[in-house]
Amino acid sequence: NGYDVLDLGVDVSSDVFVENIKEFKPKVIALSGFLTLAFDSMKEAIQKIKDAGLRESVKIMIGGGTVDERIVDYVGADAYGESAVDAVNLAKKWIEV
Repeated sequence: NGYDVLDLGVDVSSDVFVENIKEFKPKVIALSGFLTLAFDSMKEAIQKIKDAGLRESVKIMIGGGTVDERIVDYVGADAYGESAVDAVNLAKKWIEV
């Protein structure tokens, strides 16, 4: 779809997110977690992004098998994609605005 994607990998620390946001200045960040265990890590990463004063500069989407609107609220994300196609469409919408 023509996007530049930086894959930070699996089990990435919150500090790595902050460092990469500062360096690469993305418009959209996507976090994925298939198991419910990932929700606290997502919340922590988003809180670190806020603490670094970077939250207003990025849109954050989450995804994974058990993610829904309740989890979006819990972790402090902007939205979630029910599928990969939904996530791409959401990113397109955010970037075009």
